[in-house]
Amino acid sequence: MDLKIVEVVVLLVAGGLFVTWQFRDLRRAKEVTRQQREEEKHQATQRSAKPDEAPSMTSQPSDPQ
Repeated sequence: MDLKIVEVVVLLVAGGLFVTWQFRDLRRAKEVTRQQREEEKHQATQRSAKPDEAPSMTSQPSDPQ
């Protein structure tokens, strides 16, 4: 009977550690994603702040049909 209690306690501790590990990993992944989005936003504002470097929209004559 004592071994069964030890087994249950070990499984509960292992389960708790696994859940903690998964939530920590999820939090880290969210942080990485947030940082990537901020970098993309920053790059987009940098590009829009420099219109002289934007590709020009030159009109080309259309082919007569």
